[in-house]
Amino acid sequence: MICNIDFGTSKITTTLASGEIDNLEILDFSSVSTSGLKKGSIINIIDTSKAVEQSVNDLRTRNNIKIKDVFVSFSGESISSTNSMGVSTIRDKQVSYRDMQSAWNTSISMSVPKDKELIDVITSQFIIDGQSGIIDPRGMSGGRLEVSTHLIYCSINAVNNLKLCVERINKLKIKKFFYNQLGSAESILSNNQKELGVCLIDLGAGTTDITVYKKGTIIFSKVLPYAGDFITESVALSLKIPSFHAEEIKMKYGSAIADDIQDEVLKLKGLDNHNEIEISKKALCEIIEHNLSIIIRNCMSTIEQNGLQDRVATGFVLSGGTANLENIVKLGEVISQKDFKIGSPEFSNIKNVDNLNKPQFAASLGMAKYCAEVDDKEFTFNRSKGIIGRTLEWLRSEM
Repeated sequence: MICNIDFGTSKITTTLASGEIDNLEILDFSSVSTSGLKKGSIINIIDTSKAVEQSVNDLRTRNNIKIKDVFVSFSGESISSTNSMGVSTIRDKQVSYRDMQSAWNTSISMSVPKDKELIDVITSQFIIDGQSGIIDPRGMSGGRLEVSTHLIYCSINAVNNLKLCVERINKLKIKKFFYNQLGSAESILSNNQKELGVCLIDLGAGTTDITVYKKGTIIFSKVLPYAGDFITESVALSLKIPSFHAEEIKMKYGSAIADDIQDEVLKLKGLDNHNEIEISKKALCEIIEHNLSIIIRNCMSTIEQNGLQDRVATGFVLSGGTANLENIVKLGEVISQKDFKIGSPEFSNIKNVDNLNKPQFAASLGMAKYCAEVDDKEFTFNRSKGIIGRTLEWLRSEM
């Protein structure tokens, strides 16, 4: 049984799944709105903890099960990443788990800042005596083992706040932290896209997450601290309406390209919630287009500044709630002169919940599969350590 709690800026989402990786079944899903986060970071412990409690208890009640061990996924300004290399000597001329662990440890020790906590190590490839592209080197012969990794880390304070919400207040045990963009990639990117080169842009409420895949693995990731809420706040300020009204009309009437819509007059309640105001639909869409263009251009600048413009042969894929805006693909293609498409998760084994195969649920659904895969890999590697290695690890944990 896999249970993942995903911390988004506007909602806490808990997903329950079970079964084999190739036939994983989404058993249930609970999403609870919260005002306890901003740009992916916790700003109110109490509100966030209550949302976690409600989301988890919804699944406990509906499925009549106990939930104790959970995975936690999140994004936010505190997330950073880097590519790293590690090296070790192959002790017995055939690669063992111990040699792999030594190489991983080297890649980690050289690259993680002291004020950060490592949350994930993604292996791109192993290299034995100059031979690259090796996925699993165990049992292979050689003298020198190298590993290419993508390290994802975040501020220690961010991790401690998540632990406080999940473990201390809600009495759950966190098995592992993950960057939730990995879930979006798992649920909507094809193996061909990852192999040939693709950029995934997740436009959430508070953050825009950018990841680039090439040769089947992640080679770049970055979090920008603005997304859908940035557009909503601009609409609210420009039209002098409450933020919740701005969000509502943005998603109901908004378009990413103002010239492509037929103008009409929209009647809304003003800031005092009594006086009715009239606004032009085209004026609304012009605000949306201007601010969304800023976000997309900054994404393109990030790609160019990191020399990745030639690494995304299959173009750009959009996910997240803001990807539902009308004409967003057209705007992306106009700005970037590259192919854009909206990515939606495609899960056929979903019980009890309808309409989940949408861009805004890509991260939560994909994280269930990603967590299952990591669980399976760790089980396999733990077996490969041998009885002595596992016993020593258990003794260390008990000391």
